[in-house]
Amino acid sequence: MPAHPATDQPRTSPVSPPRGTGFYASPRTWLLPLLVLLLLGGAGTALYIGGLGSPGDHLKHFPIAVVNEDQGTATPGGGREDLGQNITDQMKQGFGSSDQIELRVLSWDEAQSQMRQGIIHGTVMIPESFSADATALVAGSLSADEVTRPSITVYTNPQAGPLASSLATEAIDPALEQANRGLGEQLTKSAEEARAQAQAELEGELGQLGTALPAELEAQVSPKVAGTSADLLADPISVKTSVYSPPPEGAALGMGAFFYSVLLMVVGVSGSVALHFLLDARLGVAPIELGPRFTLGPPRRPARWATYLIKWGIVVLGALPTAGLMMWVASAVGMPIPHGGLFFLTTWLSIVTVSAVTFALIGVFGSAGMILSLIYVVFMGLPSASGVVPLEALPGFFRFIARGEPLYQMTMANRAVLYFDAQSSAGVQSGIIGMLIIIVIAVAVALVFSVIYDRLLGRRGALTPGAAARS
Repeated sequence: MPAHPATDQPRTSPVSPPRGTGFYASPRTWLLPLLVLLLLGGAGTALYIGGLGSPGDHLKHFPIAVVNEDQGTATPGGGREDLGQNITDQMKQGFGSSDQIELRVLSWDEAQSQMRQGIIHGTVMIPESFSADATALVAGSLSADEVTRPSITVYTNPQAGPLASSLATEAIDPALEQANRGLGEQLTKSAEEARAQAQAELEGELGQLGTALPAELEAQVSPKVAGTSADLLADPISVKTSVYSPPPEGAALGMGAFFYSVLLMVVGVSGSVALHFLLDARLGVAPIELGPRFTLGPPRRPARWATYLIKWGIVVLGALPTAGLMMWVASAVGMPIPHGGLFFLTTWLSIVTVSAVTFALIGVFGSAGMILSLIYVVFMGLPSASGVVPLEALPGFFRFIARGEPLYQMTMANRAVLYFDAQSSAGVQSGIIGMLIIIVIAVAVALVFSVIYDRLLGRRGALTPGAAARS
């Protein structure tokens, strides 16, 4: 084979077109592409739809909180009633029967801190006047006095994910409905007992005087619990739902951090694949077609480990201006970006992490590594990222793999910077450390396999026309 000049020049290899229909009818021509399509379609559907299809069926240790600030109230008999504690105990008992919900009994300050970090998805707040308002309903049902219904507020946390807030309310509502029915029965019974006791006392006093209570005055002196009063006692609790901290404008209802992370993933994967083809053509390893041009540089036969570091190094450097450009465009279209310096770091690190993994898979598995990148980084990463469905509502397989998925670590870090004031405990620290660990593993695997391949098979090089024809 004649030597090629040192400078890169387009090379073409004259290959005779295949004759007859044997090439087109051969299973080798169409079977492998068909299998690739089947693999991507089947795996993508199973992983993506299977992981996100039924979040309510996969709840495990889903964190919600109850805050009981009820001060209790004295009863007419000299006792004390703490209805807020009763409801708290009922919720603990109900949720404790399975591991689906992790109910945390917190103070209001603790609950606010955990909501600001995205740790809990909903909070039930029982106010300090709850018992007093509830017992006042009993007296109010037997008189014309105005009363206030006892209220409970459910705070949702959409910045931790809109679907997480929906799942939280779906879990909380049945528990509060049960508490409402139980309290209604208790208050109705108390009102009936109070009415009966009042009537008995009045009849006893009149009996001592030797007179009877006129029938027309009985309803006024000892009213029955009926009508509106009965309905109010049967359904005493007023449940209000409120958003604790609404997502800012431009945050896509709390999904903006996830969408941005997905964009970074796409840039990392597609940019790495494109760069892989461009560099291989420059290195004389594989030809590339650019419009009508079919070019291949002179074979330089670099070591595989050097090729990996060159490709990934270009992304490491190129991701710096890319991260800045993406942030500028995102801000220009209305996305709020607090903590710009830290967000630049997580943006750059996200691209670098995805690129390290993509190049490692290509380096170990060759062209099949591009397909594996789609399966591992995209199809497995999207469901386990907790950007759509929270981690506690995913099937066990996705909870298991989440920490090893780049997109999960990217989403945690970016979300904490954008929505949770860049608190380390909200995901910034764990996300950055997680991405660094993934990078170290990917680079180590790529370099080890590169050295082994070079020693066993020799360095990569362009195929001769004859070898290309035989292949």
